[in-house]
Amino acid sequence: MDNERVIVEFERGAGQKVVVRQTEFRGKAYLDLRQFFQGDDGQWLPTKKGVSLPWELRAALIEALQKEEP
Repeated sequence: MDNERVIVEFERGAGQKVVVRQTEFRGKAYLDLRQFFQGDDGQWLPTKKGVSLPWELRAALIEALQKEEP
């Protein structure tokens, strides 16, 4: 990743969390939702479990989530 900015983190149990971040790859911005795990040295590392969406789709994603009810 060229650039990244963490938007929010959600704890997901011992040694796991989900991170929502803005990333940039090859000059294009993305909204990345990814599961991280804590390595033996205590450092948080990304897993393959996640999705990256073009940054332009964030408003549509937020709108769709706000329409949903639990």
